Amino acid sequence: MHTSSINNVVWAKALLESLRASGVTDFCLAPGSRSAPLAMALNELAQRDPQVAIHTHFDERGLGFFAMSLSRSRGKPVVVITTSGTAVANLYPAVIEAWESCVPLVLLTADRPDYLIHCGANQAIDQKHLFQNHVIHSHNFTLPHSQEMLRQQQKALVTVKSAFRPIHFNCQFDEPLYPENDHPSATATSGVDDRADIPAATSQDDLIRELNQHLESSRRTLFVLGGLLPQQAAMLAPWLARADGLVFADINSQFRFSGFDNQLHLLDVSLLNPQFIAAFNPDCIVQFGGRLVSKRVNQFLASAEAPYWLVSEREINLDPSRRARRLTLPLPDFCTQVSPALSRWEAKSVVLQNHESIAEHVRTNLSVQWHEASIACTVASELTTQDAIFVGNSLAIRMLDSWLPQLDIKPAVFSNRGASGIDGLLASAVALSHGTCRQVVVLLGDTSLLHDLNSLALLRKARKPIKIVVLNNDGGRIFGMLPAGDQTAYESLFAMPPGQSDFLNVARQFSLAYFCATEHGSLRAVLGTVLSSPEHALLECKIDGDAGVERIKLLMTRLQCLKI
Repeated sequence: MHTSSINNVVWAKALLESLRASGVTDFCLAPGSRSAPLAMALNELAQRDPQVAIHTHFDERGLGFFAMSLSRSRGKPVVVITTSGTAVANLYPAVIEAWESCVPLVLLTADRPDYLIHCGANQAIDQKHLFQNHVIHSHNFTLPHSQEMLRQQQKALVTVKSAFRPIHFNCQFDEPLYPENDHPSATATSGVDDRADIPAATSQDDLIRELNQHLESSRRTLFVLGGLLPQQAAMLAPWLARADGLVFADINSQFRFSGFDNQLHLLDVSLLNPQFIAAFNPDCIVQFGGRLVSKRVNQFLASAEAPYWLVSEREINLDPSRRARRLTLPLPDFCTQVSPALSRWEAKSVVLQNHESIAEHVRTNLSVQWHEASIACTVASELTTQDAIFVGNSLAIRMLDSWLPQLDIKPAVFSNRGASGIDGLLASAVALSHGTCRQVVVLLGDTSLLHDLNSLALLRKARKPIKIVVLNNDGGRIFGMLPAGDQTAYESLFAMPPGQSDFLNVARQFSLAYFCATEHGSLRAVLGTVLSSPEHALLECKIDGDAGVERIKLLMTRLQCLKI
């Protein structure tokens, strides 16, 4: 068992047992991966202590108010546990109310380690003292979780017994988060908190000269396209068309649907296959644009021995590995001052053939299996160049980024990947119809839609039709793809009860045309009508969440063992 996971478990148990000893019996829990050590420790505590009550809710904003009212009615502190990122910020309205009403709350917010803050790591924000104006005490528990830290924890918890207003404990956890994972996949940045950031530049001219030299000498250049706006992609496209390397395009790059013949569109899942990895050895990597969705690709970039360049128009650190050379330059200037690589990748055809073998296996699976990945890719395949697609976070965007085959269409692609929250997605999509004057197709999960149901009222202001495609797998199935899915506590802590969400009546309430699909035949039968209708519409795709997760896991296992 990895030392970090042991520390996480031991420390989380000690923290919750101390809170219980302080008289706390009610614990309010929102699902999340970073908070898994706290959730698992809480489940174990509840099994041992019948007085411990766990209250779960998928919406942190509502959970905060539930906890506040429960504390007020019981007359003693209630604990609230959330994952990191915007989940923490969603507690703020309830924290303000608790402060003004003198109600004691204990906020346990899971967080990333310091070395993942301010460097573009996913779902990592500076949240240590987020509530500082509305709490009587705020303490950040840092890494590592040592005996000294346990003593600090005991000292901080003294305030709980006498609390009459909110208290905030920010809890930093490093990976691996799950104790049963004896052989965790390597994380790109584990243990690099003592690394210094590579300077963005000593001289802009020197960096440009150095990059030109790398591209000129390279024989195996990999171009990685991160998040790009459509206008940025249009500027970069002619330059990339002249280059001779291989290309990986993130789903947010605008190149994923219709890109280049030398594109590794399924690089994320190809990296599962040892034979593919053995033949795939770039000697120069150049990344453009914003954050990447794929954790596997990020890990590959962090561990590759090749020089790694990060080109951005803004002075912002999007390099969790802290090993990239950063070049900040407007794209028009870059395209005139940097020559594209003529790398003549010696074994490029082998890499592309291996990739195509994997892609063919994926296409066959997606055409017959009913799961979140096949639905997402089927919907995407019916879009047109005149459409825009807004992709929700959690499972939806991961499914498209990992599994979408290359298509001969080019819709505009948007998502909220700054902090990768699942809040406000529908409101963001409606605003997109104003900003682009395009029909917008929204692809998101049922929990994400439940988070923003009130934004359906905005549809009457949309300039173009909004088509909402909801992946209804009874919520929380992203966690089924993680090690937490193997825990017996998974269903009670992370997953919503089956059948809790049914969006027919939601569509009726907001006067939306409603369609439902339960397998490929019914999806294909209605998808054309949904996308061509001049009206707003909601298409609910119902999936057996457990079966869908198992089918995707089985496909990943087959790709790992595939002989290519």
